[in-house]
Amino acid sequence: MEQTGVTHPTRLERLFGLVTLAWLACLRVGVWRHEAKPLRVLAHGRKAMSLVRYGSEELRHVLRWVPERLGEMLRVLIRPFPARGQPEKEVVSY
Repeated sequence: MEQTGVTHPTRLERLFGLVTLAWLACLRVGVWRHEAKPLRVLAHGRKAMSLVRYGSEELRHVLRWVPERLGEMLRVLIRPFPARGQPEKEVVSY
């Protein structure tokens, strides 16, 4: 916070909103990616990385190296999270 130099409340609100949206996008892609290729579970019982980091790495990879998959990422991002315990449903795009 202090390093940003932002002190105006409206700008801080926008900054927090942007950070929250980025975090949610990474989480959404990480959950989607984990369903296709689950994360390794280490010897102590924890996953090798968080779902947010998994999604972040996938998004960065697609944006930098595989831009033709950007449409797929956008479809993942606009799909809502399923209710807890419910299977993921594919959204039909028009």
